[in-house]
Amino acid sequence: METDDRMQSSRLGKLPPYLFVEIDRRKSEFARSGGKVLDLGIGDPDIGAPEVLRDLLGKALENREYDRYPSDRGLPELIEAIRKWALKEHRVELSPDEILVTIGSKEAIAHLPLAVVDPGDIVLVPDPGYPVYSSSAIFAGGRPVTMPLLRTNDFLPDLESIGADISSRSRIMYLNYPNNPTSATAPPDFFGRMLEYCGKNDCILVNDAAYYEIFYEGRAEALFPSGRESGVPYIEFFSFSKTFSITGWRIGFAIGSPEVISALGRLKANIDSGVFSAVQAAVAGLLDADYQPVIDKILAVYRERRDILADGLRKAGIEFDPPESTFYFWIPVPGGEKSIDFCGRLLDDTGIVATPGVGFGQAGEGYFRLSITAPTDTIRQAGEKLAGFR
Repeated sequence: METDDRMQSSRLGKLPPYLFVEIDRRKSEFARSGGKVLDLGIGDPDIGAPEVLRDLLGKALENREYDRYPSDRGLPELIEAIRKWALKEHRVELSPDEILVTIGSKEAIAHLPLAVVDPGDIVLVPDPGYPVYSSSAIFAGGRPVTMPLLRTNDFLPDLESIGADISSRSRIMYLNYPNNPTSATAPPDFFGRMLEYCGKNDCILVNDAAYYEIFYEGRAEALFPSGRESGVPYIEFFSFSKTFSITGWRIGFAIGSPEVISALGRLKANIDSGVFSAVQAAVAGLLDADYQPVIDKILAVYRERRDILADGLRKAGIEFDPPESTFYFWIPVPGGEKSIDFCGRLLDDTGIVATPGVGFGQAGEGYFRLSITAPTDTIRQAGEKLAGFR
């Protein structure tokens, strides 16, 4: 059924088509034709909640107080558990006014510009990047300006390429490290340089750290330890959804400057009613326990899948860099073919669903993304199909 544009606001008309809707359409067409779909397109973890977390949720459901509205800022027990996590992992003692529990990280990222951006303000967004950065700026009346992430610069933004007229009018800079879709990681001095830039330009620095714990060697860099020391307004978003394979539970948190946290919290208080308290209590219980073995077990699954897919790509003669973080492979399209054309041909010939790089921005053209959040057997079959693909 065709949509009636008269039923849509003008701001919706400014948005590009949401990439994954088109991917789902192509995938459905292939399945209806009798083909077996090997879906490596969307990064939705399949592993499922750890058993210990399910047990904690079951116990939390017995608390009848949790049937009522949750606290706007987050369950006090979870706020305290996050404070303990920051102290243990980063030797940073946070105050409660630096923390906000969120409904996953997507909604908070999308709502942030409504809290801090005025019409006409510039919002710097990575390209390629998560589409929500740009769409949220548009909804707030801001103007998204892209920062190309190029392989020649290790998929990091080049600050020198941002003109002075853009810098002076920038209100937010969105970053995302570990990065989706490129799987790039932030070097040790990176956030310091970004904070210096934002401090000079009266700009809020934002890091989407949804993949912070999906790191295969060593550990990822976080923004908040240096952010709070710098005095520059900042906010960093974390996702329990990706860490514990519970995307359907919709829970994350933000750490940031009290004034930024307050602005976002005030907006959210007028829009949503927070995360179900039983879910918050379960996650708090896991953070208070020994959570590292849980994370290590999940990472072991992703490492195995990464190696299986890498082997298939090598046998296919496809150039790529194995990811050091996230659960994505960011791969140059062979032969200079357009990313949408290549991904369509890959689906038609092998049943493998890949994401065209151009869907993440113009700088993503020439790449495609594969996700290892499908069952290991699916990854193995995809690797075998890739080995014979030309």
